[in-house]
Amino acid sequence: MKKVDTILFDLDGTLIDTNEIILKSFESVFNKYVPEFEYDLETYKGFIGPSLYDSFYAYFKEEETIQNMIKHYRKFYVENEFDYFEIYPNVVEVIKELKKQGYNLGIVTTKFKEAAWPSFTHYGLEEYFDVFVALEDVEKPKPDREPVDKALSQLKHTGAIMVGDNQSDVLSGNNAGIYSCGVAWSFKGKENLLKVNPDFMIEDMKDLYEILEKLNA
Repeated sequence: MKKVDTILFDLDGTLIDTNEIILKSFESVFNKYVPEFEYDLETYKGFIGPSLYDSFYAYFKEEETIQNMIKHYRKFYVENEFDYFEIYPNVVEVIKELKKQGYNLGIVTTKFKEAAWPSFTHYGLEEYFDVFVALEDVEKPKPDREPVDKALSQLKHTGAIMVGDNQSDVLSGNNAGIYSCGVAWSFKGKENLLKVNPDFMIEDMKDLYEILEKLNA
């Protein structure tokens, strides 16, 4: 029996590179609602990871405005996403192999399923995953432990690891008492992830094999 038999993944920025469509969606929102503001790339990077509500609330406090911005973002994203995403190297190969080896696989994302599902299914990943926890499935998104707990509650497991590209992914895993792993291809940079002390850091998806071998030795 494996000591760690379950792997939870963030989706965007971890398995699928959606950074460009995310940035273009935010740009579209700000061009409409606050065209006088100029946001640089570092500001936009800060929006990747948190929920849309938290990102917009940091700058705008009116509830109606925030909800309208969220609707605008989601509409732009859904209408344009297929022009701006691609899967990261070795993801499909590794996911297939992990499933073949008997691991439970889950997605834990801060996106609404409507927005996350098209890119996820475009590469046929739904065939290999046992659980998919989206923003609407929880009251408290990452970095709270609730999304991880929600995923694990749907699986029979002995131990788990959370893999992601944002500090919130690492913290959610840590808060839930499981292992955490950052990905070095994070848009915000590897150093940003190291600040929250993930248990592991991978440079390539294939590095997961070695980590799991050590954990299950």
